[in-house]
Amino acid sequence: SVQYMDQQIVSDYNKLKEAARRKEIKLEDNHISYYQYHYLYTRSYFKDIVIEDDVKEAFAYFLGQAKKYWLSSDNLYMQGMTCLALNRFDDKVTPPAMIKSFSERALHSEEMGMYWKNEHGWYWYQAPIETQALMIEVYDEVTKDPKSVEDMKAWLLKQKQTQDWRTTKATVEACYALLRRGADALASDRLVEIKVGNEVIDPTKRPDAKVEAGTGYFKTAWQANEIKPEMGKITITKP
Repeated sequence: SVQYMDQQIVSDYNKLKEAARRKEIKLEDNHISYYQYHYLYTRSYFKDIVIEDDVKEAFAYFLGQAKKYWLSSDNLYMQGMTCLALNRFDDKVTPPAMIKSFSERALHSEEMGMYWKNEHGWYWYQAPIETQALMIEVYDEVTKDPKSVEDMKAWLLKQKQTQDWRTTKATVEACYALLRRGADALASDRLVEIKVGNEVIDPTKRPDAKVEAGTGYFKTAWQANEIKPEMGKITITKP
C-alpha cells in the first residue's frame, strides 16, 4: 500500500512538471491538495519503509509545498495532519509556528475545556469529533503539553455526556485519543459529590445507577412518594 501511494505521488508530481514544461503553471506556486496532505500524514507512520530514489524528488516537492502553503487551507483537520507529518519528518521550524496558530485560535472554558470553532459539513475533514481527536494527538506528540491535552479531552467527554459521538468512526477516534494520549482517563474512579437535600448520592448504593468509565456519568431516579421539599437544594462538589 505504501509503495502504491508513493507511485501515485510521483504521478501527481510528473503531471505538474509536464504542465510547468508547457508553461501552464509555475511549480513554485501552490499545487498541494487534500490528497497530498493526507499522503504526507499517512506516510509519516511508515518512516521505516525507505523512500525509493525515484520517489524522493516528488516527496521532497510536496513536503516543501506543505511547509510553504499550510496556511492556504483554513481547515483545522488538514492543518493538524500536516503538523504531525512535518514534525515526524524532522521539520523543527514549521510545527512550532503551526502550534502557535492553533493555540491563538482555540477557545477555552472551565466546563468545556479547550476546543475550536470548527466548520461543519459532510466531508471527512469537517468532522468535529475526529478533528478534536487529531488535535489531541498534535498537542501530545508535537508539544508534549499535558495540560492542553487534558483540556481537549474534556471537550470530547462533554460531547459524549450530552449526546453521543454520532458515528462509529468518531467513536473510535475519540476512544483512541482519550485512552492513548495524555493521562489515563480510566485510571481514576473518583466522582463528583452530589447532595440532594441532606442526602449524599452514592451510585454504588443505588441499584439503578451505573457509573460509566472515563466520564463518571450516571443517572438515578426517585419515586413520587420519595420526593421531599428539602430535596430542592442540590449541591455538587468536584473531587
